[in-house]
Parts: sequence; C-alpha cells; structure tokens
Amino acid sequence: MLLAPVLSTLCTLATAQITVTNATFPVAGDSLVYAVDNAPLGLSPASAPGGNQVWDFSTLQKDDNLSVVYRPANAGNQVANFPGADLVITGQTGETYFNVTNTKFEALGYAGADPAGFGLDVVTKFSPPIVERKSPMNFFDINSQSSNLSLTFPTDQPPLDSVFSNLPVNIDSMRVAITTNRLDIVDAWGTASIPGGSYPVLRQRRTDYTTTGIEVYVVLIPGFGQWIDLSTIIGGGGGGLGDFLGTDTTVTYRFYNDVEKEEIAIATMSNDLSTVESVRFKNIVTTPAIEPKISFSGGIQAFPNPAVEWVRFDCVNLTPGEYTLKIFNIIGKLVWKKNYALGGTSSFRVELDDFKKGTYIYSLVDKQGNSVGTKRLVVLKP
Repeated sequence: MLLAPVLSTLCTLATAQITVTNATFPVAGDSLVYAVDNAPLGLSPASAPGGNQVWDFSTLQKDDNLSVVYRPANAGNQVANFPGADLVITGQTGETYFNVTNTKFEALGYAGADPAGFGLDVVTKFSPPIVERKSPMNFFDINSQSSNLSLTFPTDQPPLDSVFSNLPVNIDSMRVAITTNRLDIVDAWGTASIPGGSYPVLRQRRTDYTTTGIEVYVVLIPGFGQWIDLSTIIGGGGGGLGDFLGTDTTVTYRFYNDVEKEEIAIATMSNDLSTVESVRFKNIVTTPAIEPKISFSGGIQAFPNPAVEWVRFDCVNLTPGEYTLKIFNIIGKLVWKKNYALGGTSSFRVELDDFKKGTYIYSLVDKQGNSVGTKRLVVLKP
C-alpha cells in the first residue's frame, strides 16, 4: 500500500533534476548580460549537498553591469597564435580565445596586456586548455584537471629594468609560471531565484588552486646560465615580487540552468566559506541587450603613478552624480571602494597606508554601473 506513493515521490524527484547540455554553450554573436553585487548580504549559496533545494538570491543589488560578447575567432587580432580557436572575447586590455566541442567549452589562452601588471604585451596559452563548462552536466558529476601557463619577460625593459639593474648578478629574463588545479563537483540541484525570475538549476562547486612561481634566468658566464626559483631567494609575501608567489584557493558556487546561456549566479566565497564576497548573476532585462561602447565622454587618471604614500584621482567631463571608485588587486579581488559625488572636473585623494606594494586595477563607475575608466595603479613602498 505504501510502495506506490514512495515510488511516485522518487519519480517526481528524479524528473525534477535537470541536465545541462551543450545547447547552453556560447556561440558567435552571443552577448551574455550580467550584473554584479560586490557586497551581498543574507545569502546562503554554500548549503549542504543534496537535491530539491531553494536558493533565494532575489535581494541581490546591481552594483555593476557587464556584457560578455562572443565573436568568431577570426575577429581577433591574435587569432594566428591560437589555431583551432572558435570564439574570442575582446576587451580593453586584450583578447581571450576559446575552443568549443560537443562536450567542452574551454579557454585556450590570452593575448594582450600581461596579467601580472608589468606593462608588457604577452601571448600565453593554457596547457592543456582549461575547461570552463562540460556537457552533459548532471547531478553528482565530478571533474578535475590541471593546467599550466607561463609568461617570460625580458628584464632590460621598463619596469623590470629598475627592479633587476642594481643586482650583483646578470639576470637576463624572468618567467612567471602559473599552475591551476581545478575541481568541479555538481553537488546539488533545486531552484534559484534572482531579481526578476526563478530557474531550475544544478549547483556546481568549483575550487581553483592557483600556484604562482617566479624564476629568473641568471647569466653565469657569457653564453651560459640557468633558471633559478625566485622564492628560494626572496620568499613569499612581504611586498614586491614576493606577493605573487604561493598558492591561492578560490571557491565559487555556480548555478546553471538547462536553457539560459548565462550562469544564473556565480557566488565567490571567502576562504573559510563563511562569507559571500561577490555574486555575478544573470541580468534580466526587458529590452534587447546592446553591446557597450568602449569610449566614454568622461575620464579618470591617477597621479602620481607609481604612487607611494597617496594618489590623486583626476576626473574630467563627468555628468554630475554619484560615482564609486573601486580598486582591485592583480587577481581581481576588490580591496577598496568609496562613493563620491562628482561632476565636471573633479579631483580627490586616496591615502595608501593600507595598501601593499604591487599592481592594482582601479575603476570608476556611475550609479547605473557604467564604467568611466579602468586603468592600472602601481603602488611602491620604501
């Protein structure tokens, strides 16, 4: 007598689980529209694994808006360096190339301004390509991979010449090696609500262990040298190049629907998983998305740059209103922000007492989330 209701319940739960297929992979011409909440409150994306869950993200705020536009690979200037590429994303600092198969959507590499912030142009490739999405995706799926990339810089060009010129040995070049170990686990399913809608989803927990090492090529005698691990000389932390060394762990909870190409939400967690640091989510709009223009009427500039104790930000041609200055570290983590009432030509000063030596990215955005300018800031310390 009880068997039929139990079987009925089990069948209902089984059919409630979705399967995410390659129909959700981006294709040329897609413009995926997102919003970002940089200080979310009251969210619980890191619930225990399991099925038939409800995640309420409907209180998210739209601090920033962004559109990710996928173009055919041949629209990129560096496509010759990425044979087999299908798609490219072009941005203000460079181009990222992707390969698409029936089972994988994977990043091949990047060409443009170096991600280490040394002010040099690079072409770097993941080896092997790093998988961003897999198909089909089902509850209980587990995937792991390791990928490497390396960046080699000559040390006789600015700004590295000032770092290595006064050393008692001849350092010809520097190599940054980055290894990413990625573990993806589809550990839950249910319904996720964001501002404007609710979706059946699979939840994937992604853990990225990113290890950065720096080697320098020391010329021992003319025509002969060897690579030396810089960490054995300077150690990690303490400012300068040492801040790049070591392993960083990033945990994100990613919510996928079987129809929408945008991730419904991506929650980036603190290291102890107790706090949601930011959420990028599908921006539900009622009008067709328009690709954002690169040029803006307003502008922002930092002076001095490099800066030591303070930096002044000079703004021009701003429409009067409320703006937010955000400063990110080199791996994209928000480390400082403040709101300002600005208009026309405006200047304001930021003290750098709490900033470590290194390269940062600053961005000024208006109240609607439109970027006025995004540029590099280098902080030096005595």
